Amino acid sequence: MAKAAKRKSKVNKKSARVPSQPKAAKKKAAKPVRSAARTMATPKIDPLNRKQYGALTPGLNVRDIRRAAEFYANAFGFAVRTIMDTPEGAVHAELRLRESTLMLSPESRERNNLSANSIGNTPATLYLLVEDVDSVFNRAVTAGAKVMMPVTDMFWGDRVGQLSDPEGHRWMIATHKAEPTEAEMAEAMRRMSKQQPLHASAAAAGSESGY
Repeated sequence: MAKAAKRKSKVNKKSARVPSQPKAAKKKAAKPVRSAARTMATPKIDPLNRKQYGALTPGLNVRDIRRAAEFYANAFGFAVRTIMDTPEGAVHAELRLRESTLMLSPESRERNNLSANSIGNTPATLYLLVEDVDSVFNRAVTAGAKVMMPVTDMFWGDRVGQLSDPEGHRWMIATHKAEPTEAEMAEAMRRMSKQQPLHASAAAAGSESGY
């Protein structure tokens, strides 16, 4: 009996030496706080801002931002994404068509930001691809665009018409219809050069574009 009592007392002493659990539990509970702090890092910014813009965004100076935005929406199908207003009027607009953005800025003679109408011409042409060039072309003319070249099948495979919008900016509206070989393009361009001078500007644009 004495030996059994000694064994029990040794077991009791060992169990008394086991460290208490609450301290370990407190240490483990603190870990999620540190990991949560790590997840609150600043989100990574895309330097190309691909959610909002493509690789190239044209910007046009116009006399009346709201009127120009309305024309581009009605004529070409652009959606107005934003127009920034101030007490002096609209100072910036962004329009969206498929993956492309078009920016509009107000004409300012003080800053030498002139519209095409004020300059009297424009050295730039915007080439716009659409599903049905004849329909879009006619709609733009109805909305107030000026015909510079009627819709025509061009040697590089696009059916194209050229317009000047009410702000004086030049547009080539096109639908891709065929993919001719280089020999076929050369022959079509030769035939076109013998036709009316009306096609000269479009032919030049096509030859310079690399088609």
